Amino acid sequence: MKILIFDRFIMRLFSVVTTKLTLILLLFLTVYTSLSQASLPDLEANKDERSLSNPSYVLGQYWFRKLNGSRALIDFPPAYDYFKDTLALLLPQTDLYNKKVELTFLNSSQSNAFVIPGNHMFLYSDIMEMITNEDMLLGLLAHELAHLDLKHYERQTQRSNEEMQKTLTMLGAGIAAALAGAGGDTTSALWLGGIANQAENKLTYSRQQEQEADRRGRDYLQQADLNPNGMTQLFQAFFKKALGRPKLEFLSTHPSPESRMSDTFSITTKETLLHQKDNTEFEFFRASLLAYRAGLEERPYLYLTQQIHHTDAGYFAKALFAYLVQSPKRALTYLQQIEIQNRYSQYLLALSLAASEQIDSAIQVTEKALNLAPKNIYFSMLNAQLTQTQPKKLKAEYLYQKRALWRANIQFYQSINNKSMPLYYRALLDFNRGKEKTAKILLNRAIKNAKNQELDLLKSTDKKFNNIISAEKVENLKEEKS
Repeated sequence: MKILIFDRFIMRLFSVVTTKLTLILLLFLTVYTSLSQASLPDLEANKDERSLSNPSYVLGQYWFRKLNGSRALIDFPPAYDYFKDTLALLLPQTDLYNKKVELTFLNSSQSNAFVIPGNHMFLYSDIMEMITNEDMLLGLLAHELAHLDLKHYERQTQRSNEEMQKTLTMLGAGIAAALAGAGGDTTSALWLGGIANQAENKLTYSRQQEQEADRRGRDYLQQADLNPNGMTQLFQAFFKKALGRPKLEFLSTHPSPESRMSDTFSITTKETLLHQKDNTEFEFFRASLLAYRAGLEERPYLYLTQQIHHTDAGYFAKALFAYLVQSPKRALTYLQQIEIQNRYSQYLLALSLAASEQIDSAIQVTEKALNLAPKNIYFSMLNAQLTQTQPKKLKAEYLYQKRALWRANIQFYQSINNKSMPLYYRALLDFNRGKEKTAKILLNRAIKNAKNQELDLLKSTDKKFNNIISAEKVENLKEEKS
């Protein structure tokens, strides 16, 4: 019976995906057939959402690392800082035991945002075309946090082994397509979370759960003294973009925008704490993601002019795009036109000066920033790289912070001809890009070359890797192929 159901599922997939994705799916399904035997999460087994004893976390962390190894990854630390701080306005209102949510931005021509188990949140760059103010962004974040808080993934997957297997297969197919270089239109319909499609519109989250997340999200906004009208504005923006074009991926898995808007019109708009602050940080955050998004357009600078109306943020976006396409001198020209400097423009300035071989000037920029914020991890790590000095020991909780720390340490230990530690930090980078096998090889080489004082650290990391890999094997998740 299971074989018959699975065969029918595959035939339905052939009718709704492109030939290119079908080939990728066939390869992926061959590897992941064993997922049908995966054990169901026990919601009462563990209170901490980010523990290896929590099967949902093991699954989420596995795919989180895979996605962070994707070519679509957006890696601009100031944007992550802003997003983290914005989430912090809402997290205290949730019942999540662990208030840390890992963040990843992905460059895509599709308008999506989603969460996966274990407190991981993803945002597609294209969605920032529609999100034009901070109220709307907070409305989106409140909705996605509600999915995590209400344990929608766990509630859905406990319903049946068959549905869990389908969910995992669709998630894995999307990841496989992304890592294989498939286009955004091909892959975006397959992501897990509040915006993921299943075959024939069999949704990961039901429409009832979507409305439940809307309502819980509005509660968060009101409790945090933030404007709940941002969620209504968000639905209006999706509705406007959906007119006269194929259904948006976000809308195809959710109740209609009309019904969601009517559900929010009863909310009274009020002056909130949010309206009492400058929204320049939001404008530069939005500009950061759209600068990456511009790379998917034929006329990127025109695209940025059309999308960004904040003058300084517009110059910054064009500068960031110029830097990304390896035109640092053009980036410097745009940066010179910004009137009010901030952490976004200063960080990009330091990067562009360094890329233009103006190292002393770049160091001056990082030192000035560190005088104002001595514990800023990405300015500190960039300063260490520029000066070829040992990075300061700063607390790195999030992956985007750890990446900066690991890269700075690689460069430092290479500069002093240490044979072991560069391999160690490269192993950490690769492991967190979803390349477990490569990371293990690098770590074993590091252990062979290690000095006595380094061995304890390397062996404890090896043990940690093994614990994670073992937990993933229990859930029938596969290591990378050599």
